[in-house]
Amino acid sequence: MKEAKAGSKKKAAGKPATKTTSAETRKSASSEPKSPAQPATAAAGSAPQAPVIDQQPQLPATHGKLGVFGGPKDRGIKPEDKLALPTGPHGVYERIRSLNPKSFYCAMRWNYHVEHLTPEEVKRWWANKKLLVTNPKNGSAVIVRAVDYGPHEKTGLDIGISPGGAEALAVEVGDEVDIALADPKSPLGKQ
Repeated sequence: MKEAKAGSKKKAAGKPATKTTSAETRKSASSEPKSPAQPATAAAGSAPQAPVIDQQPQLPATHGKLGVFGGPKDRGIKPEDKLALPTGPHGVYERIRSLNPKSFYCAMRWNYHVEHLTPEEVKRWWANKKLLVTNPKNGSAVIVRAVDYGPHEKTGLDIGISPGGAEALAVEVGDEVDIALADPKSPLGKQ
């Protein structure tokens, strides 16, 4: 289902990095439920797990389940909630409810831990990056721009897109889609 990509993982206390898979490891490691016998805090003597460090920014998933978000009717967010990526002019963070639901945008759980880049630099790298989202059932495709971080891991969704994007793909929440980076010169919208 998901394509495994090679990444690297830094270990605590300056130990050498070891090879691991990135997208699949991040998702499975971060979504493992805590056992009821273990408290939410770490057991005595155990150190918190170091984040996966990618060598370069990469898609968190190339195939997965889709969600829909944003616009003035999105009641799952507060009116003042801002986008996670600085998509506006001069690094301005837009409000989620200010997004036009008929436009074409998306959110994924980007890894902000990339070698030689700060998390803010990675956010700027992903901001407005164009992605091609395809419905494998009917072949419909849209180009969307990256504007936010999400959907939450607990939803089981891999990408969130605008209501307009979902309508153009003829998909509903939970449907499977293919995801790829698009040509930066491609226009947003249905392909």
